[in-house]
Amino acid sequence: MKQLLHLAGTLIIGICTIQAQVTSSWVKIDKDNKLSYYKDSVGNRIPDFTAVGYRGGTAAFPAGRLVATLSPSGVDDTYRLQQLVDSVSDLPSTSIPKIILLKKGNYTIASTIKIKTSGLILRGEGSNENGTVITYTATKQSDLFAIEGKGKMDMEDGKAEQILDDYVPVGATQFRVKHARSFEVNDKVIVRRIATDNWIHDIGMDNIQDLREGSKNWDAKGFDLNFERIVTNVDKQTGTITLNAPIVMPMDIKYGGGLIMPYSFNGRISEVGVENLRMISTYTNDNDEEHGWCAVKISAAENCWVQNVVSLHFGDNCVNIMSSSKNNTVRNCVCLDPISIITGGRRYSFSCEGQLNLFQNCTARNGRHDFVTGGRVCGPNVYSYCTATLTHADIGPHHRWAVGTLYDNITSDGEMNAQDRGNWGTGHGWSGAYQVFWNCVSATAAIQNPPMAYNWNIGYKGENKGAKLVRPNGIWEATNVGGVKPESLYKAQMAEVWMGKK
Repeated sequence: MKQLLHLAGTLIIGICTIQAQVTSSWVKIDKDNKLSYYKDSVGNRIPDFTAVGYRGGTAAFPAGRLVATLSPSGVDDTYRLQQLVDSVSDLPSTSIPKIILLKKGNYTIASTIKIKTSGLILRGEGSNENGTVITYTATKQSDLFAIEGKGKMDMEDGKAEQILDDYVPVGATQFRVKHARSFEVNDKVIVRRIATDNWIHDIGMDNIQDLREGSKNWDAKGFDLNFERIVTNVDKQTGTITLNAPIVMPMDIKYGGGLIMPYSFNGRISEVGVENLRMISTYTNDNDEEHGWCAVKISAAENCWVQNVVSLHFGDNCVNIMSSSKNNTVRNCVCLDPISIITGGRRYSFSCEGQLNLFQNCTARNGRHDFVTGGRVCGPNVYSYCTATLTHADIGPHHRWAVGTLYDNITSDGEMNAQDRGNWGTGHGWSGAYQVFWNCVSATAAIQNPPMAYNWNIGYKGENKGAKLVRPNGIWEATNVGGVKPESLYKAQMAEVWMGKK
């Protein structure tokens, strides 16, 4: 009888727990245990973020094949390491990346180590003090490791097709074009959201108040958004194109609509990894501005990764993903105690300018903008389960209309903001739109809705600082109640991919 009573009590507690679970009106788990999304009157919804990261999050990083080993010399190792990287890069390529193993010990590097070819893994033997430790002794602002392709995106504007739908909402993966036969499955395409003067005017960014010297209002010519996508289906009868990742900024015929066109990026490199390293910048004093600035910079690269690294005392970034890069993953990385003046343009611990990138399980201490996107950043991008302490500024989009970032279970002792920054900087204005903050924790947050757009703050724990500001609040749900279900939006969305529910 006692066992039955215990079981009954357990069931009752379980039922009460289920009933007490807090959900969002925008994303729910339905009776079939699938995610269900609310759409507004024109179809906008919280987007799907599953196309981000290395190989779209559906493949493990390759183990690679060991081709070279290096041990510290006890003196400057810059030339030896760069020569080894270059010589290994010149070896015949295969589908399996080549590994340079940096044995445990203390290395000294004085200038940037450049990785310019695909298929190379730079792997240490641990990021702790007894692992592979690289001391960067540069006396100017520079990067320790640069993963850098070459060239730029070649967009075939002459083959552009006008999107026929009057309005393509956020979250959509389909739209119609007149000549669908011009496209095939697996084509790489740019979807361009056109910016117009009337859109700039209607969001108030042609009249930023009290502009500082050297600042300026926004110009539509610089605000087209070019989203990189892959065609997954073509219905040539209806003219419908289906993409691998959703639109994260509406395309409205009132504001110019959108275009789709082929593109290429022949100089972009891939399958490069940096792993298991401890990287330390030397400096002369606590305000030193002439020393290592970024530990790992990724430019003109896709399907690359940085994992299990620690950076100390670099003035700006542990990892910086530039606008020319996509589908990269930064995982289990730590950025500690930058050395610089504490002011603008510094201490952006994990910075993203590109699209379709994933930052997961990263930690920052003593940074400013620790998990941050720049201006006109085209999503989706994801920061998931990241933590910042001793912060000196805010987490979130930084300036000039970044779109489509998910901040999933981010914890900070400072601020999280997606707001109109007005005349800050050189005229930052609206920092971002269609930003999703999901089960985040911070001291304060200002999550505001731009004109004709959303920013979501769901399951947040902290103070709503934005309620005291002029701009309207964004979508706030379940504030200070312990979080919503699913616990992680990104993990729940990925689970549906793995289980074949999408």
